[in-house]
Parts: sequence; structure tokens; C-alpha cells
Amino acid sequence: MARTKTLPVPEVGAEAPEFNLPSAQGGQFKLSMRTVSGAQLFSGLVVVVFYSGGWSEEDVAYFKDLAAKEDEINLTGATIVGIGVGGPAPARDFVRETGIKSYVLYDYAGVATREYGLLEKDKEHGEYARPATFIVDTDHKVVHAWIGERPKAEEILAKVSEIISPEPVEEDEEKAEAGEEEAEAGEEKPADGE
Repeated sequence: MARTKTLPVPEVGAEAPEFNLPSAQGGQFKLSMRTVSGAQLFSGLVVVVFYSGGWSEEDVAYFKDLAAKEDEINLTGATIVGIGVGGPAPARDFVRETGIKSYVLYDYAGVATREYGLLEKDKEHGEYARPATFIVDTDHKVVHAWIGERPKAEEILAKVSEIISPEPVEEDEEKAEAGEEEAEAGEEKPADGE
């Protein structure tokens, strides 16, 4: 099999590389598919979390933390998708050990991990993904990324919430301006008897 070189990590604003990978929970997950139970479309974002492949205690602890917040993240309309280099058995073990209910995909040949610029190799573990988290919108654009780090689940939830329902700054400014105009208009009224 010919090896392709690892590509650069996608930047915020760039198109997220497509992937179509098998899930430890059964079936396949295609980034562009965005369906739940084969029918209902996601209304929001996909949080793509790369992890080593299940052998790292840090990854297990991190996904346990994500599992504790995944219902809240899902309630925003987003979904979590974990991707690790390896096969089905380690991926299923990882799901059992972490308790995560979200999709955990296995990138057996490291193709998706390479396309995201995250494929690493060492003598002890072979190929693995360095940690990274991408938030991908419905237009397949990377709207936020953490590279080489594991953001806390609360931080992911806050960022997803901010992206899905940003503060209506313009409305607040318009209301403030309207209030000032009303106050000025009130001052300009002539007093009775003038």
C-alpha cells in the first residue's frame, strides 16, 4: 500500500476534510451525512475529537470527562465524534471504558488522521493521532480548533453554544441607541406655559 504524506492541519475557515469511517457502535459515519438513526438531520455542529487510539490513559480520562457533558453538548444540536487510529476491538474497548455514547470511529489505515495533519508514529505504539478537536459547521467549514491539546468538556460546550447562538450584540446596541433617542426627545419637549 502506498503511503501518502501527512497533510497540513486544516485552519479555521478552511473546509474540513471529509471522512467516512466505521463506528465502534456499528455502521459508518460520514462527515457530510449528519444524520441520526439514518433519517433525522443534525441541526448543528460536529465536534471532531482525535485521540491516540485508546492506549493512552489521558485519552480515557478525557473521554470520560466528555461523556459527562455529552448530553448537554448534544442538546445544543451538536454531536461529538471521536476518531482514533486502530481497529474495531480497541475502539469498542475504548467505548466501554469511557462510557461515551457518541460516535467513536476507528481509522484503521490512518487516512482521516493523515488528512487532518495529525498522524504521528513512535516505536512503542506505531501510528497514532496527536490530540486535536475541531468544530465543523453544516457548510463543512472548521469554525474552531484546538490543536495539540485537549480542551475541557465545559470549554467545548461553551464554544459550541457561542457558535450556535451568538450574543445578539447588534440588537443590544440598537436598543441602547433607541433609548438614548427617546431620552433626548423627552428633553426637547417644551414645558407647559411657555
